[in-house]
Amino acid sequence: MIISEKIEISGALCVQRGTRMLQAFANAATVAKHQQIDIYDPGTKEGYQRAPVKARVQKAARYYNERHGRMPNPLLINIRKKDIDEQRVAILVDVDEAGYEKAVQEGGNWIGSGRIAFAKDLELWIYDGQHRASGLIQLLAELEGYEDFPVPISLTLGLDPVEEMREFYEVNSNAAPVKTSLAEELLTKMAEEDPKYREMLAAEDRDWVTRAYAVVDELEKLDGPWRGRFQQANRRKTRGDGVTIPKPQFARSLKPVLDMPALKRADAVQIAAIINAYWTGIQQVMPEPFEDASDFVLQKGSGAVALHRVLPQVIEVVRSTGGGLAQPELYADVMRDLPTLEAESVDNEGRRWIQSGADFWRVGSVASRFSGDAGRRRLSLLIQSRLPSPAETIRL
Repeated sequence: MIISEKIEISGALCVQRGTRMLQAFANAATVAKHQQIDIYDPGTKEGYQRAPVKARVQKAARYYNERHGRMPNPLLINIRKKDIDEQRVAILVDVDEAGYEKAVQEGGNWIGSGRIAFAKDLELWIYDGQHRASGLIQLLAELEGYEDFPVPISLTLGLDPVEEMREFYEVNSNAAPVKTSLAEELLTKMAEEDPKYREMLAAEDRDWVTRAYAVVDELEKLDGPWRGRFQQANRRKTRGDGVTIPKPQFARSLKPVLDMPALKRADAVQIAAIINAYWTGIQQVMPEPFEDASDFVLQKGSGAVALHRVLPQVIEVVRSTGGGLAQPELYADVMRDLPTLEAESVDNEGRRWIQSGADFWRVGSVASRFSGDAGRRRLSLLIQSRLPSPAETIRL
């Protein structure tokens, strides 16, 4: 077959259960010119792809441009059966053409090398990677120098639209996203090892994540209420291990503290000392929940998030007295009314009673009801109502 004005792509050619596939590279200009995305239309019920998300396209463009990102994982692309049937594509086998043909005819397997040639108006249907491809297309339209960017592609040759849709479904329904805990650990590690990446996070106001993990690492070294309480990424919790909260959840709970102007330039060691003193002060006014932490929510998600939301107010009160921020007794004084928190409980038989002090924080008790972000906000406001206001300590 002779195709005039053809495009050629060479690579590793195979037959996988009768389906021809080519693993190769194409330049960004070729991908941009030929790409098609079969977006689902709720009116006609045709198509299958989600509509592109502008923010994700722009994020991909920034990654390839500003962060000099690479693209090691291929776009998944299909040349549809009708184009193969209409002989608009030539598949050229380098060696063992007989073995290749036999595998195609019998639904078998074959591995070799080859190339495809196709007309300049052929459509390449992207069924995975549309945001990465669109990010490159955006850069092609805005900047010079991206035309020859090598784009890895995995081409299936001859699927019909229904088979293409099935591949899209399998790829997107079976892919497991990286857990937030592991993703944030990796983010921290990258920032530690790459100063430019650290600067980029700071410019995007995302460096608080890496700062939070550094604080937790320092906090784990200190004698105090949090030693041995953090569940590490990729580690399962076991009975009796003393763990009360996933490390990422605790790290994220520190954001209100890390955002304080007074602590923006403080290092991890200093902030860890403040956190440790704060919780030691809480332990002094209400020791019971710390004796068997697994029976109370104080050192679990609800307690940590709510108590860190009020910590900026507590720090301001301590600072207004002129005291040092690493002195537990000063936090104990500010938090002295924490045990007075109370709320009514009702059992299955309608009996009512008031729970306060340590009982307020027991698993299954009052504090356990403050779940989700909205619930933890309400809990923090309830705690805040028991704290002195920084305004009360201002001297004019």
